[in-house]
Amino acid sequence: MKRLLCIGVFLFAGLSSPLLLAEACHVTEQLAVAGTASDVMESCFEHRGMPAGSLDWSCSTDKSPVAGVHKEKRANCPSGYFGKCTAALTQEALANEEATGQYGGGTWPDPLPEDAQIVTYYYRVQDQKQTRIDCESGGGQWSQ
Repeated sequence: MKRLLCIGVFLFAGLSSPLLLAEACHVTEQLAVAGTASDVMESCFEHRGMPAGSLDWSCSTDKSPVAGVHKEKRANCPSGYFGKCTAALTQEALANEEATGQYGGGTWPDPLPEDAQIVTYYYRVQDQKQTRIDCESGGGQWSQ
């Protein structure tokens, strides 16, 4: 019984650790040219090696200056992606997954943890080949 209690405490502590809680940002973008087969783009990104809440700023639809973009925080990214890009998480990407703008608020570790990563899953895009090229030319690693 004592052993079960120890295991339970260990599991609870591990699962409630801020570095282990999964969270993701699901993004859909309605393109200006509607009515085509690729008029909606869909992706999802997550931060690895970071505390919970690290993607709050970049996942906020309220902060998006782009009309037609919807961002939704979820527990994790869904399956069914055609490819994913894994890259080192930078201060710029922490502020915005597209590396624009500035983080307006909280403080993050400086420097970021060496193992911090941003992983972006792609479901629907205009050009799959270009998406892979953009990933790799930006220092990311592409996989399916």
